[in-house]
Amino acid sequence: MRCMVVIFMLASCAMAAFDDLRLPDYPVHYNDYSRQCHVPVKCSSDPRCPNINDWKDLERWAQQEAFTKFKRDSSFEDNPSSLISDSEYDFNLFFTKGLDDDQEIGVKNTLTTDILLQYLAIKGKCSVRNMLERHCPNVSQSLSLEKCQHRKLHKCDPDYPYRSYDGVCNNLRHATWGQAGNPLKFELAPCFDDYVSKRRMSASGRSLPNNREVISDIQRVTFDVPTNVQLRHVFTLFGVLFSELVNTDIIGRAMKRARNATTGFRGCRPDGSGVSLYRAPLTAPMDVSAQDPNYGPMHVECLNFSPIENANDQCDIRYPTKRNIGTSYLDLDVMYAHGNYDSEGKIVVSHCKASSAFDTNHVLSIQFLSVAGLFSQLHNYCIDRASSCCVNQSKEIMIEKCRALTIGVYQRIVYEELLLSLFGEEFYKQCNFDCEYDEDLESSVSSTYTNSAGRFQHIWIPDNVTVVSGNDRVQRPFFEFFLNLESFDCPSILEGMLEDPVQSSRMSDSLINTFFSKDGKKGHCLMCLDLERGRDAGLCPLVLYKHYFDKISGNPTKCYESFDDLNDIFQKELVDVFRNHYESPHDIDALFLIFEKVRDKEVNMPRTIATAYCVLYKRLKCSDRFFYSWNQFLSPAQKELIHSIDMSTLLALFGGIKNVPVVPWHYQSKRVPAQQLLEKIENKLHLFCSL
Repeated sequence: MRCMVVIFMLASCAMAAFDDLRLPDYPVHYNDYSRQCHVPVKCSSDPRCPNINDWKDLERWAQQEAFTKFKRDSSFEDNPSSLISDSEYDFNLFFTKGLDDDQEIGVKNTLTTDILLQYLAIKGKCSVRNMLERHCPNVSQSLSLEKCQHRKLHKCDPDYPYRSYDGVCNNLRHATWGQAGNPLKFELAPCFDDYVSKRRMSASGRSLPNNREVISDIQRVTFDVPTNVQLRHVFTLFGVLFSELVNTDIIGRAMKRARNATTGFRGCRPDGSGVSLYRAPLTAPMDVSAQDPNYGPMHVECLNFSPIENANDQCDIRYPTKRNIGTSYLDLDVMYAHGNYDSEGKIVVSHCKASSAFDTNHVLSIQFLSVAGLFSQLHNYCIDRASSCCVNQSKEIMIEKCRALTIGVYQRIVYEELLLSLFGEEFYKQCNFDCEYDEDLESSVSSTYTNSAGRFQHIWIPDNVTVVSGNDRVQRPFFEFFLNLESFDCPSILEGMLEDPVQSSRMSDSLINTFFSKDGKKGHCLMCLDLERGRDAGLCPLVLYKHYFDKISGNPTKCYESFDDLNDIFQKELVDVFRNHYESPHDIDALFLIFEKVRDKEVNMPRTIATAYCVLYKRLKCSDRFFYSWNQFLSPAQKELIHSIDMSTLLALFGGIKNVPVVPWHYQSKRVPAQQLLEKIENKLHLFCSL
């Protein structure tokens, strides 16, 4: 009997693991690590709250300051000297989109609240923290200004069978959940030094180590990145780019914006020799040491950087969060772009048959377009097949039927093919994606995933990429694939990605020296951007997230008092880099979780990263009313096609490849003739007449 109880308890624990899916509206500081490891907690015994007698006057002052700042910031868009010019390597890397009237109100409201919080933080950090964590009931929890009450009312029709383009009404009870423009959320309260805006400091109160120095030292160290032998020889560059498509679908970055679109605000001089005299206030340029092994000889001492825009459109008193301009649903919103159709109902496409909506995003390689183009072509193929059936349905209905089919195929590939390959079978089972739709679960993406775990694929970016033409295979530098996109043959690009194994020994020069370069000499550092975005977003130290995700996954938790304690997470060479740059293990940035060693046989990814992925993708599935596996509006024909079209079939249909890999994510996967897959799908073509 006792054994049965133990078995039941173990089973209950296994079922409970990875099920902490909800992200708090008002996160609090994470104290579980501090309690276990006896680390002092700031403000733990300080009960003070802001004491403001003229709160209404303070609100009006903050609003006036915000309007003035927005007007001043917008003035820089008219000064060519304050914009990155087309002669520079990072032209359009930091491009900004314009604002419509509603978006401008949201940006101004956010600025108003940010300014008020920064003012209060100067008067007392602990009182502001208590207010942000809802411990001050006598202090207003949102601003009462008229502009801050600017809300759209949404009347949702539960019988309307198609998802919206901006995410609104995908949840009937909470119409705005998951919509484009919402803030990213936090598992743990952000770790700003003043709790509202100032960058996190080291344990001793000094600045964190120079971004670029840490990254370049990591690259110089020879060590295996966190992949086991199996994954090192399995995952392909095609899988990396498809993962990037998925991230782009659920995360839309918006640099801090002025009123009109720009090619990117300037922070550095055009040659990078220092901060520009014309630096725009919306930038935060990064310092580069004169001893830098790559940039030093070129006298580059400054790299442009533009922070992501905050989002607090209703002026709530909360921790600052970054804006997600995409919907958080897996809905290919970056492709469909609010109805990007021609007169026949087909998606308007550009090179590689990718949706022309991608053309507004300038930081895209031809490989990305080639992968995305497979789904644009599926939609258009669906329109052609359905139209040939002479079915008496309107163009609008056929568009939505084909859109629902395409999204369903995409979602099934993500959950049943991609994540299975990333996780490995055992961890995939542990994660357990078997759930039902939960209308009280918000579809949201965490800032931790966005700025840490979700950057995992970046360490696989190679120096060179294969282009296949007939029997010829040519290696070309990665930076070239951002330029002159029309000069590339898309099937040759796809074939090359399917043959290229992922980078697995060290970070490439393309990743940290020549990303988005024009000549392969002077370029940006993608990993530096990742690290800087995490710091700008207020991500807490790595050890806190490690502790948090270990608890979620049911793994033992541990304290990290010395750098030697880190040897169970990282290889020794990497620990030595951290020892040389950081004062304490408690200072190390969360981004570096992507280098965690893979120790468990049942997981193909670093365990903490895999847990973060598991929790995110479970939340996105279980919060999606239109997820393909329970979408009541899908017809039997749509469901059968969704289960018949896998990634190999997409490549056979639209890739222009003669022999298609059975598992496109796997390096040297068994191949079958594309014609064989085409003959198989031909037996299903009649289903397009029954959508």
